[in-house]
Amino acid sequence: MTVPTKRERLRAQAASVGARANVARDKHISVAVPFRAADRNRRVAASALAGGIAYRLFFWLIPFALVIGGALGFADADSTEDAIEAGGLPAAAAHAVGDMAREAGSARWWLLAVGLSGVVLAGYTGSKAVILIHSLVWEEYPERAASAVRMSFAFTGMALAVMLTIAATSWLHEVMRFGAVLAAVLTVTSLAGVWLLVSLHLPHRSADWKALLPGAFLFGVGFAILHLATLLVLIPKLERSTSVYGAIGAVTTTLFWFYLVGRLVVTAPILNVAAYEELQEAARTSAAHSTLAPAGRE
Repeated sequence: MTVPTKRERLRAQAASVGARANVARDKHISVAVPFRAADRNRRVAASALAGGIAYRLFFWLIPFALVIGGALGFADADSTEDAIEAGGLPAAAAHAVGDMAREAGSARWWLLAVGLSGVVLAGYTGSKAVILIHSLVWEEYPERAASAVRMSFAFTGMALAVMLTIAATSWLHEVMRFGAVLAAVLTVTSLAGVWLLVSLHLPHRSADWKALLPGAFLFGVGFAILHLATLLVLIPKLERSTSVYGAIGAVTTTLFWFYLVGRLVVTAPILNVAAYEELQEAARTSAAHSTLAPAGRE
């Protein structure tokens, strides 16, 4: 009698775990949904789609920064820098904004003109990318898109809504006694509500708003975690990267953060469609069983 090797035992254990997982998948929707989501994740090449979202966000941020720089050209640089530093941002970021305000004084109109046109273009391409991603994930041909300006405003509005939500909840964290807990709850619920509203205007077959809640909740929780990681890890890393590697280090770190945001944007509809299809399949199976049950008793 041959004794199985360690590799053979590991393979047998893996096969046993896989078999039990498949049995549980057939019995429990809570197990089936992650399996279906993982399968859809591979089929749509979610990593590549997330990279595309990161690209769109980065090229939206550049002209948006020009708009901010042009607007700061109308403000007093010293008071702006003091206000930003008092708001809790790192000193390096406050000094960078102050320098931008000082340098933008003479070219503020040019910065605004170039930045606004760039924001409109980047917002349109970003909105189109999000629509196509949801269309691919939900396997639904997108409806005729709205005007380019409306699509651009929608993308920019979404980005600003997320930024304002984060800023408001961070302020609550600072000024209220139990602000940390309240800020966390409001961050998740507000971001989930924003994403639910956005999802309702994107391809989602005939699913109602309740079918879009899992993805909205995932987006809210995921972005809140990213925000916390930004405060604890990203901002210090940006300061170190800028001092050690210069602009390349800062750009690389920012792009990685945008990639994580892109993963949320892609994974949210994947989770929605996985849960939706599992519930639809369970409903069809239940209806088929209820139809065959009387005939079996006869």
